[in-house]
Amino acid sequence: MIGASRVSSWRVMPFGNWQDYDGRMTRPPSTSARAKAAAAAFASAAAAADLDAARAAAARAWNAPAVATAPVVWLRDHAADFAPPDATDVAGLRAFLLALESEGPALAPAPDAASADEPQSALDASLCALCRGRCCRFGLDGRAFLEPQHLRAWLALHPGASWADAVDHWLGFIGTEHLRASCLFHGRGGCTLPRERRSDVCNQFACDALEQARDVAAASPYAVVVAGIAAPHGLRGAAVVSADGVRPLLP
Repeated sequence: MIGASRVSSWRVMPFGNWQDYDGRMTRPPSTSARAKAAAAAFASAAAAADLDAARAAAARAWNAPAVATAPVVWLRDHAADFAPPDATDVAGLRAFLLALESEGPALAPAPDAASADEPQSALDASLCALCRGRCCRFGLDGRAFLEPQHLRAWLALHPGASWADAVDHWLGFIGTEHLRASCLFHGRGGCTLPRERRSDVCNQFACDALEQARDVAAASPYAVVVAGIAAPHGLRGAAVVSADGVRPLLP
């Protein structure tokens, strides 16, 4: 398998205007037919047919019949052009983080909140790397979904540091470039924030495709899925996704 960059995984949390995102607002049941239908709704019949043909051809060429019958998940294509962060966006994030100091005590985490220590399945990193973080685009207007408790936790470990120091600590993770119109921490290799510095939203989010892949991975340590990448004109790309990484089905 071709190795994939290790990128964070997510589970949906409510925030702002999510109308243009393909995922659900709450975590669906693991075997939800409705979730599967929602995930494939933007893939045209032509794209689905092209994907079937591509994986059938790969199954023959690789002598891997399981590829022809592996579960399918759909991702939506999105641009991946990188640019230096806009100074206005950086200034807006700084102002937002500074203003968090005046907010009240943080709410206790939800009792069923998923652990941020490790991915939920062996397919998480590979599938998210193939997607290139469409969900991260909401992190620009959402200010990376950071809340007061994140900065307060850092301050508790750094006696004598000021709130402004905490803000500078987070801003220091902004790279020289990021995905245009996406979160300022959305770099070429994924999130530039260490996992412990990311928001709860970012650590716990999962789109429908990732939820479906997790269902498959839960059934077998050798699980694979076939991921189709749908664009308005049809099938933009396809790959076999496993714990080992991503193997393209198309040139």
